[in-house]
Amino acid sequence: ADKLRKAMGKKIPAEMQAQKENLLSGFVEHGLSVKKSQLLWSLIEPFAAYGFNKAHAASYGRLAYQTAYMKANFPVAYMTAIMTNESGDIEKIAEIVSECKRMNIYVLPPDINMSQGGFNIVEDKNKKEEIRFGLYTIKNLGIDISDAIIKEREENGKYASFENFIRRVTHKNLNKKSLEALTMCGALDDLGERGEILSNMDSILSFHKSVVKDNVMQDSLFSSSDTTSFVMKKAPPVEASQKLAWEKELLGLFVSGFPLDPWKEKIESRGINIEKIHHDTADGKEVSVAVLIERMKIMNTKKGDAMALLTLRDYRGVIEVAVFPETYKRYKSLLLIDAPLIIRGKVNTRNGDKTIIVDEVKSLEKNV
Repeated sequence: ADKLRKAMGKKIPAEMQAQKENLLSGFVEHGLSVKKSQLLWSLIEPFAAYGFNKAHAASYGRLAYQTAYMKANFPVAYMTAIMTNESGDIEKIAEIVSECKRMNIYVLPPDINMSQGGFNIVEDKNKKEEIRFGLYTIKNLGIDISDAIIKEREENGKYASFENFIRRVTHKNLNKKSLEALTMCGALDDLGERGEILSNMDSILSFHKSVVKDNVMQDSLFSSSDTTSFVMKKAPPVEASQKLAWEKELLGLFVSGFPLDPWKEKIESRGINIEKIHHDTADGKEVSVAVLIERMKIMNTKKGDAMALLTLRDYRGVIEVAVFPETYKRYKSLLLIDAPLIIRGKVNTRNGDKTIIVDEVKSLEKNV
């Protein structure tokens, strides 16, 4: 019975035929005539071609209208709910953030003083609603320590400084792993510079351990008035490119910037972008577009030659492209995830979607 159900639900004709004789013999064995058995099958078989769709059409249609209404009338709340629902799926979150950008909704990085557990709505100084990443979304942080940070903040006010944060959060899971995650993703940016915090990590953890153990509450972390004081040693600030790499690792996408930012003005002066390719570029036209590689799949042709399928992203959108064997062999050393590149090739429509058949790949840094 379940095999027949699967054949009908998945529309598998071969499996339907395989189960036909079993079903008909079962009908007859349990009292139906051969004629009535065949008549019943004649009703079942065509139903399998449309029954699933018909059964779901009304509920799907209603849901589509409800969600469209929410997106149109309560866009920030709707997108926040969608992001919370998709938490843990990095690719989905990246897609939703791109849609938020298209809708002119700002998505802000996690913040130790502003973030809740999941995604939440905040207001800027002009009362415009924005979406803030939650602490639960940070890889390597954990729910227990996130809840402890939020609870302490809600009970005793925002953290006034990095010192204040270290003293007040005494949960056992504020350890090297969680503190590095908070620092590297930018959640502590308002309290301290990322490079400085990371360079002092061992000393910070040692001091925090003494605070937890002795419950010592002093006025200043940086005071040297007694034996429990701590001095934060100076360290070089982290470069923007490293910050973005950490955000991608811990949040699944870039939040505080974009890897193409150093060349943004020159890129926009070129007048070509992925959005323009999708909507205003004819097949066969040669284009040269500045992008980064978001995803890459290496596969072999029937002849066994390696080629690549790339997902490229710029400020305006995403496009799937193919890099065929000869081109792949020539440029594979440049094909790296998140690498800023210039891709040149001819526009083509495949299965109704625009793509680029890649002819040349260049490093953006060396060619703009």
